[in-house]
Amino acid sequence: MKKFKYILSLVLIISLFFSSCELGGSIDDIKPNYKLTEETTFTDAAKVEASLNGVYNGWKGFGIGLAGGLSHQMSGIYLSQAIAPAWVDLSFEPNTVYIDNLYKDYYIIIQRANFLIKNVELQTEGVPGLTEERKNEILAEAKIHRAVAHFFALMRFGQFWDLNSDLGIVTNTEPILSTEDNPRSTVQETYDLILADLDFAIANAPATMKASGYLSQGSAKGFKAKVKLFMADYADAASLALEVINSGEFTLESNFADIFQNGYESSEMLFSPISIGYNGASNPGPYFSNPQQIFLDIADGVVGAPDDGDNITGEGFDPRFAYAHAVNNIPPGINHNKYPQPSSADGKANSHYFLRISELYLIYAEAKARTTSGVDADALAKLNAIRLRAGLTDPLAPVTNAELLEMIRIEKILELFGEQTQPWFDMIRYHEEGDIDIKSIKPAVTSSDKYILPIPEAAMAGNGGLVQNPGYAGN
Repeated sequence: MKKFKYILSLVLIISLFFSSCELGGSIDDIKPNYKLTEETTFTDAAKVEASLNGVYNGWKGFGIGLAGGLSHQMSGIYLSQAIAPAWVDLSFEPNTVYIDNLYKDYYIIIQRANFLIKNVELQTEGVPGLTEERKNEILAEAKIHRAVAHFFALMRFGQFWDLNSDLGIVTNTEPILSTEDNPRSTVQETYDLILADLDFAIANAPATMKASGYLSQGSAKGFKAKVKLFMADYADAASLALEVINSGEFTLESNFADIFQNGYESSEMLFSPISIGYNGASNPGPYFSNPQQIFLDIADGVVGAPDDGDNITGEGFDPRFAYAHAVNNIPPGINHNKYPQPSSADGKANSHYFLRISELYLIYAEAKARTTSGVDADALAKLNAIRLRAGLTDPLAPVTNAELLEMIRIEKILELFGEQTQPWFDMIRYHEEGDIDIKSIKPAVTSSDKYILPIPEAAMAGNGGLVQNPGYAGN
């Protein structure tokens, strides 16, 4: 009975909130008026477009916003003012509501994408008003969503660092409409599906974004570069990242603050869904607004002398840290300047930053460094370009490749803090590569079991094919 209720609830969520079939305009022209069926959704091009917008809308999920904020505590750079100490000491339980919501949000996106892909492919005689080119673009955009949701779920719930592990995640390429048990794919199988979807998108997605907040071939290529980095395929990661950097579709903002003032409209965004009205990130600042000593030391150590930073004015700190956290820089009602909207009451909530061009610079720098024995000049140049944009005028000059790699890791903390838990995943990857000892940074990591979250209890009850992650109840 529990399994039936879990599957039924997921199907109802999809059918009730997938799309309106009245509007085919912007991402936010979505109203949950119709159950998803061929008759109501795919009778004309406008309804197909509205269904695609419903997939985009999935990234506004409450779990993605709230659990995304809380999980920044895992790396030790933040401590929440509010709730959930398990994110600090990594003492998760499978019945944690925040983890359950996060898991569901990823699979809701996958389910929505699968409904759209399946139903568009079923229209063998075409959809009135939908050209074959646009049909393939829509399929490609849906497959980017499916790939990214699978990838993020793998990062959170699967042993992503071990290509030989059986503990990937449940992968879906068909809509789930029954209580059939679905076992976990292996890690390699999960990556293979992700890469297949991204390759289709690279070939078929819109050549450039049709508007801010949408996806393109460049977005797919950027995500593929990140996936390849996680797979330790460094040559491909470097090549793909450089292609995106050189394409000119995405450009660095001249001022770091402009990224977050512009939100999803920033020139940096490879993927930042439109955020209008409520979403889970409307004001996530309280969930990761207290920088901890490790973060303070890093941000202080790159400017002037150690321990000379002034948290009131921001002087003596890295400019990015000062922008986000110095008291004098934060307007009333804001906890974290990367999320500058105090609420969604004014019609515009804060954006989620899933991938931006500065991360591609740093992916390229790391991947290039890992494919050369000495200090690679181009890797160092990309690293220093990000520092220069941040307002740091003294270029780094590492003597060894090991020094360069550590500088890149630190730079990613300073550039990407508060964005999709990137420092945590970098700590895991660097530890697995033998570059750092993660336990010396985060003593709560007593084994690799602590790298990832437990599969939620509700998902285990709804899918008899699931195996719990090691180290958690029910394993």
